[in-house]
Amino acid sequence: MRGLWLEGQALSLRDDLPSPSPPPGEALVRVRVAGICNTDLELVRGYYPYAGVPGHEFVGVVEEAAGAPEWVSRRVVGEINAACGECPTCRAGRRTHCERRTVLGIAGRDGAFATHLRLPSRNLHAVPDAMPDEVAAFAEPTAAALELQEQVRVSPGDRVVVIGAGKLGNLVAQTLATT
Repeated sequence: MRGLWLEGQALSLRDDLPSPSPPPGEALVRVRVAGICNTDLELVRGYYPYAGVPGHEFVGVVEEAAGAPEWVSRRVVGEINAACGECPTCRAGRRTHCERRTVLGIAGRDGAFATHLRLPSRNLHAVPDAMPDEVAAFAEPTAAALELQEQVRVSPGDRVVVIGAGKLGNLVAQTLATT
């Protein structure tokens, strides 16, 4: 498999990566589009000790999905946190904070800067036919921006200041404007 490999703050394009073999409950996704996030750039700068294929913003097509044939041939995006589903944190409904989770292209799980990736089928979300890949690739950063509103109650009429003029700050401001 071809992909971008990150190790020791060095990137290399490789043609010898093993193709992902999804275990039961996971899907094999052929990547169509992948977005570069600030987190990817920070990984290259060494902010977190990660070795593997980076990238977590993507649109792809499911090629295999053991136990979930309804996903095969569907165009998808995916939630990046692959939780264990069994720990107390998961059972409390906080899967994104699972202590045993892997994170696509960030921690313990190869990411989207390759021809294929694997994710739990429960992490997949179908992309509407009318939505271009280049728009759907913003699903993950938009979800990250919306997470703020899950953590802090914001009501119409509230005055809010977003500190940080970067891409995520811009998305946070845009999602808050719809509240």
